Amino acid sequence: MKGTRREFLGQSARLIGTGVLGAAMAGQGLGQTPTSKPAEGEKEKAYDGPLRTRTLGRTKLKISEISLGSIGASRYVVRYAVEQGVNFIHVSLGYGQAIHEVAAAFKELKEKAKGVYIGLKCPPTSAADETVEKALKILDRQRIDVLFFDIHSPPAVEAETVKATFDRLKKAGKVEFLGVTSHGQVQPCLEAAIRTGWYDCLMPAYNVAQRKEFEAVFEQAGKKDIGLVLMKTRVSEDDPATVKVLLEDKATTTICKGMRKLKSVKSFVEIVQREEKPTQAEMERVVHEAELAAIGRCAMCGTCTLACPGGLAVNDIVRSVDYYVDTMRDLDAGRLSYAAIPASVNAEGCRDCGRCERVCPNRVPVRSFVRRSKDVFS
Repeated sequence: MKGTRREFLGQSARLIGTGVLGAAMAGQGLGQTPTSKPAEGEKEKAYDGPLRTRTLGRTKLKISEISLGSIGASRYVVRYAVEQGVNFIHVSLGYGQAIHEVAAAFKELKEKAKGVYIGLKCPPTSAADETVEKALKILDRQRIDVLFFDIHSPPAVEAETVKATFDRLKKAGKVEFLGVTSHGQVQPCLEAAIRTGWYDCLMPAYNVAQRKEFEAVFEQAGKKDIGLVLMKTRVSEDDPATVKVLLEDKATTTICKGMRKLKSVKSFVEIVQREEKPTQAEMERVVHEAELAAIGRCAMCGTCTLACPGGLAVNDIVRSVDYYVDTMRDLDAGRLSYAAIPASVNAEGCRDCGRCERVCPNRVPVRSFVRRSKDVFS
């Protein structure tokens, strides 16, 4: 990782002093009302939860500082999260039964569910229309608030077909805003998204150890009024300081966390409700631990995938084991992640040539993860 902890802390202090960091929480009161135009026949959404909200860039949606990544979540967790003030849920047809659990929770929540924004992960292909239609039917919604195209290469981010697909769906009244989510070649993908001017929000895989590398692109996003949803942050409900450090960045709108237990929801809600900011000592600890955790761990940069002579989705294979199984201790989520990889590019095609390991900037034992994926997910 580039930069030292001293540089990070010094930069953070300067940014806090000039209002670049920490200012996002200023003026963001409780229970602010969403301002997006409701679809025809749909009531205006009202958010009256106890959590602070932040504006999702130019969308003007007021989003709770903690949001829910639905993979692995039961309807009980979804309902409890919404009742605690979480008003943004990220869903995908590729998350197994999760979207059905969200739908079941919405039926129980009735009117309160209308105050929840939906972000849908969607392939940037001809399957997008079918994906959106299915999601709307399952969720009993007229429109998706944010359509997140799942893209992991800069050329694909900038493809005119992506914009054309979104424009078609928006014209039909089925989606409102455009986003991109990425966990491969993340930084270049974000830069490409900002260049296009098309995307209303970004959803990158990101953790504190990458703060220095992503500083410039986050600043660009802020200047363009593009919302920022952080995912795969590698932070647990037992570490409130890291959550606070992540939220110190003005560009951050919300931290999207996969939460399978009621206890996790309760803990994260309590963390973001706290008024105190992280101390210098806490910031030092958070950065130090993040740096240590990054050693030998996948940063989802996508370098391995680009190097693979067989064209395998190496980054996705490693992520399924390293992130979901080893970090999140969520075998089911790992299985779903691996199952989403086309058979033509999954671990079965590995020739064990070692190029992926030779180019990995974090010296991740890539081949070991690939071999493990065969055993764990077979």
